[in-house]
Amino acid sequence: MNLLFKSPGDAPGVYPVVRRGEGLKHLSFTIVELGAGLKEHVFETGEEEAALSFYKGAVAVEIGGWSTRIPRRESLQQPGPVVFVPPGSKVKLACPDEAARIAVAGALGEPGGDVVLISPEDVMVSETGKDNWRRMVYTHIADNLESARLIVGETVSQPGGWTSCPPHKHDRFGGSEVPMEEIYYFHVDPPQGFGFIRVYTDQDDVEPFDRAFPIENGDTVLIPRGYHPVSACPGYALNYLWVMAGEARKYGAWTDDPRHAWLK
Repeated sequence: MNLLFKSPGDAPGVYPVVRRGEGLKHLSFTIVELGAGLKEHVFETGEEEAALSFYKGAVAVEIGGWSTRIPRRESLQQPGPVVFVPPGSKVKLACPDEAARIAVAGALGEPGGDVVLISPEDVMVSETGKDNWRRMVYTHIADNLESARLIVGETVSQPGGWTSCPPHKHDRFGGSEVPMEEIYYFHVDPPQGFGFIRVYTDQDDVEPFDRAFPIENGDTVLIPRGYHPVSACPGYALNYLWVMAGEARKYGAWTDDPRHAWLK
């Protein structure tokens, strides 16, 4: 299974990374680049609930009778806004002034519910870890919102730092752990930088694997199961959107790799 999807670049277009049921069981993910030749994108969520995350340019958002204007994001080292969209919605994204980039994550939803704007002021903020594995975790969608399956947030590393450490996983029922797939969508600050991610399973996994990837600005990594620590090149901060959905919905329902849990 392919886990690493390289950045589609800045050319205007709609770039599906993964469709639910094709590669991942629970999650879908699409990158929308708006600009000259593609000033708007209209789609329907169907049976999925969706989370819209914004990375470049101002964006006008219309969802049914609801609308808002997302301002241009000033920094990738601070949390951005997220819009939660219920199933059965028609979504229109438009860039009135300049190029724009929007990430659209989806999971099977439940009928009903309202559109919700989670502004940067509304996110749950946590500084986690210490030393060179200290990072900021910004949680947009978790216990604060009654989504059916989606859990969404952003992590920002310090330059040269590690995140998702100690390595943790959420791929089975046991203790506090519940099985949830995850997607990481990376931005690097400054953008010419890079980092690395390792995705690996327990040795007793029914289909064990161990893979490592260099990650660059705009790359996406699928995490169907296993541990998934990340490191940033010195001088470069990493911002990555994380999206989870699975057999249950429980924020914080993971297990640390017992070999490295002593870090805590």
